[in-house]
Amino acid sequence: MFAHLTDLSKGLVFYAITFALALAVTFVPGEGNTLPLLSMLAPIAAVLLVQLVVTRDGYSWAGWAVLGLHRFGVRWWGLAVLGPLLVLGASYGVVWATGLAGFAPSPAAGGGGWLAFTALLVVGIVRVTLTFALAEEIGWRGYLLPRLASLGPGRALLLTGLLHGLFHMPLLLLTPFYHPEGNRLVVVPLFLASVTSGGLIMGYMRLASGSVWPASLAHAAHNLFWDLFMGWTVGASPLVTEYLAGESGVLPIVGYGLLAVWLVPRLNPARRATASTPVVPGTLTPAAHPASA
Repeated sequence: MFAHLTDLSKGLVFYAITFALALAVTFVPGEGNTLPLLSMLAPIAAVLLVQLVVTRDGYSWAGWAVLGLHRFGVRWWGLAVLGPLLVLGASYGVVWATGLAGFAPSPAAGGGGWLAFTALLVVGIVRVTLTFALAEEIGWRGYLLPRLASLGPGRALLLTGLLHGLFHMPLLLLTPFYHPEGNRLVVVPLFLASVTSGGLIMGYMRLASGSVWPASLAHAAHNLFWDLFMGWTVGASPLVTEYLAGESGVLPIVGYGLLAVWLVPRLNPARRATASTPVVPGTLTPAAHPASA
């Protein structure tokens, strides 16, 4: 339909469709996790619409290769899991240590102990990586981030993260099912800062590896560890769940921000098509990575 759009225009079209779908989800009858889960499918639905209807890029291999699904980026999987674990673990560790909330760890139900609990956690991360996290990341870091590459790595990473955060605003502001606690005037800017800072890490791995899989794994790990630590936290008030250690908390924002300050400057805008730094058209590759040796 529109075969000659620039990459930036394609990114804007993708975002317009994604946001419209996110807004439409808020009018769907549902409760609990139904609407948030439906909303997570909006980015992949938008990618399919753009690729197959708007630009028709999806009728060639090159059109799909830009998503980064054909590379696994195994070298970045450790960072994808350990990054969220360290940031969220430290954040909740602060509130537990200061007595703002209690710490009550418990392994998975069923009496299997910690070994069985760990196995279930790994299975959960894999399951979310391959489903809802991937559905989002195919859109944000798979499609949108490479389309913004002409802005430069820093701007592209920040803008992708911010747009990802704004995508959640219809669900957050128009329904009672997403981050219902806390003052909206405080939660909204904190949430946007949190998604943007976390997005810097996921975006770095996407650009560094040429693959969307590490970003999807990090997204899944973040969601699962956040849910895990929340389940181990007792007597928590909105101060803890929303303002300090939760998904929109100041502590994870600082943690991901510090990690981004260390990682993002390592990105090099020069393309280097080597075996150790796979390249996807339109992306940027790292000058070096601590795990690449």
